[in-house]
Amino acid sequence: MTTAVENRSGLGRRRLLGATASAAFAALVVGSNVPGSLLPMYADLMSLTTFTVSALFAAYLVALVLTFTVMARTRLTRFAWALLPASLLGGLLADLALIAGGDNVGFLFVGRLLTGTCVGVATGATATLAVTARGEKGRTIAASGAIFGSFVGLILGAVVAEYLPGPTTTVYFVHMALLVAVIVLLVFSLYSTRVILREALVEPVLSHVPSVHLDLSGRARAAGYGIGLAGWAIGGIAVGILPTAVREQTGSTSLIVGALAPVVLLFVAWTSPFVFTALGVALRPVQSLGLIAAGAVLCAKGVALSNLVLVLAGCVCWGFGQGFAYACGLRILTRGASAVEQGRIASRFASFSYGLTAVLALTTGAVSTAWGSAVGMAVAGAVFVLLCSVVAVLGHGRWSSPVTA
Repeated sequence: MTTAVENRSGLGRRRLLGATASAAFAALVVGSNVPGSLLPMYADLMSLTTFTVSALFAAYLVALVLTFTVMARTRLTRFAWALLPASLLGGLLADLALIAGGDNVGFLFVGRLLTGTCVGVATGATATLAVTARGEKGRTIAASGAIFGSFVGLILGAVVAEYLPGPTTTVYFVHMALLVAVIVLLVFSLYSTRVILREALVEPVLSHVPSVHLDLSGRARAAGYGIGLAGWAIGGIAVGILPTAVREQTGSTSLIVGALAPVVLLFVAWTSPFVFTALGVALRPVQSLGLIAAGAVLCAKGVALSNLVLVLAGCVCWGFGQGFAYACGLRILTRGASAVEQGRIASRFASFSYGLTAVLALTTGAVSTAWGSAVGMAVAGAVFVLLCSVVAVLGHGRWSSPVTA
């Protein structure tokens, strides 16, 4: 009887750890996307070019890639219990820098770099804690948390800046309050599961447990990385480029109109896996790639024609595709990995995806600055169609199963 009660108590603590780690990561990602809604405002206030705006977005990605590389090449994820709360404290410092950046673009770059570093550390730490807490069910928590946090961040930034005083400061104070609340919950959860974490993260390292060998062919691994890139690069274009492009092409001055496209995309991306699971329907990887390619064409055409409806239709397609693509790639690459290896592989995977996303965002921004937003989005659309086609060929006969939530 006592054993049964202890097992239930242990399960409850594991679930609490999984929930608080996911909430902490999502809260941190919220801060990384708040500036996405404000980029058009910063551009107007400080007369920034489209390339500078895209560089602000890419600065975050550069910091992410560097941090992911360190996390992937070391075994720092065994200290996930300390890294996740530390990254949240770093998020508070990033918010302070962004507050100072309301009239100084230099501080905006500092804030973006700090945010990228903190999210990079938190990605590997969250992946490690999630697998420790939930096993196989925790393998895609980092991916779903990133999408949910991005969705909330864009809405929070646009709504607060549009309707509350201090459009370049108030939203960051709101986010700081959220981070403080989450830190308290996370520390309590980590303390209550300290024995579980010690057994999962420390003792296997001390006893030299070998890393799990993932039996993947080179082509299957390339397909996993490729579908993840296809899914995540969408966010780079939707958050970093689309708001400014939509406002330029439609002539709207509303931040909400600018943020509408990425908000629709991220809402669909976050909710679609749950809806498909409830319906008992599975979206296959090749279908996800097809939706991403179709969304790219619709978004590019919508920007060219200054048609917001076409842009939103493209974002719906993108949302369905992204909701499965990134998680699919992560699941393929981490199948059977231990908790510590999960964090390292997730960091390597994210480094690859974010790195090429930064290149695409900067390229699109440079083309948009030189020849206009319509041409920039057309180039991005062509890249997506080509990428999805190549990944579909690489993955043919290599996808192990349909993509499920």
